[in-house]
Amino acid sequence: MTLSERAVRSIHDVHDLIHTVFTRPAAQTEALRSELMAVFADNFSMVTTAGAIVDRQQVGQLFERGAGARPGLEIEVSDVQVVWQAGASVAVRYKETHRLQGQETARYSLAIVECDEQRVVWVYLHETAVA
Repeated sequence: MTLSERAVRSIHDVHDLIHTVFTRPAAQTEALRSELMAVFADNFSMVTTAGAIVDRQQVGQLFERGAGARPGLEIEVSDVQVVWQAGASVAVRYKETHRLQGQETARYSLAIVECDEQRVVWVYLHETAVA
């Protein structure tokens, strides 16, 4: 599997973990939250759909507070495309759609990840809400 293919696979894998954390009872997701947080670099940062800049620690707190809080949530990842690659660094753009209790929200996201043969590490994420 090429580095760009691994980066794309990571987009799906991370969102599968996020879905599980948000939809299962918190007591059942502690190990998964650790697995999920291992994906993010120590210096990870992101821009949320609301325009807030958050770091890795804040993302971890979000997953801890959100664990089990959204039973019934559906997350769909689509339109995944590698838009840039330089060596082991890959930028992947994708659309993420959430459905819960008859409401749908969507965002386009750009993830910058570092790949090697063992793992993919997320360095940066920028989310833009879709109207």
